Amino acid sequence: MIARRHSKLAIGLTAVAAAAVSAAALAGPGAAQTSGTELHLTATAQKSASFFPKHRHAVPGDQLGFGDKVSGDDTGITRAVCTIVNGGNGLPCVVWVKLSKGTLALQGMLPEKAKNAPIAVVGGTGAYNGARGTAFATDEGSSKTKIVIDLLP
Repeated sequence: MIARRHSKLAIGLTAVAAAAVSAAALAGPGAAQTSGTELHLTATAQKSASFFPKHRHAVPGDQLGFGDKVSGDDTGITRAVCTIVNGGNGLPCVVWVKLSKGTLALQGMLPEKAKNAPIAVVGGTGAYNGARGTAFATDEGSSKTKIVIDLLP
C-alpha cells in the first residue's frame, strides 16, 4: 500500500523538480533577468528509479524515492527523496532535476495527490545557477504529472 500510495507522490515530486530545472535553464544568464519565465513539463514515472521501505509498515524516518522522465519545454530526468514523518499534510521532499544545461534543486512538502501543489525552487547549477521560484505539480493518472514552473527574474 505504501508503494502504491507514494508512487503518485513520487511522480508529482519528480515532475515538479523537472519543471523547475527546465525553467531555470530557460532563465540562464540574462534570459530571466528582465522578466520571469514559465515552463510547462510532463513527468512520466520510471518504476526502476523508485524505492520504498522494505518493511510492511512505514515508520517516521523511513525514506522513499522516485524518478521520472521529463518532456515538454525541456527534457531530462528527475530524482526525489522523501522522508516519512508523523502528522502533517504531506511529506518533506528534496527533488533534483537533471537537464542538458544543468541541475535544478527543489524542496518542500508534497501531498499524496498533487493538485497545483507548490514546491520551492531553491537553487541550481550550470545554466540554472541562482535559480529561484515556484513549481506547481498536478497528478494526472497514476504515472504522469503536469508541472508548471514560475521562475523569478
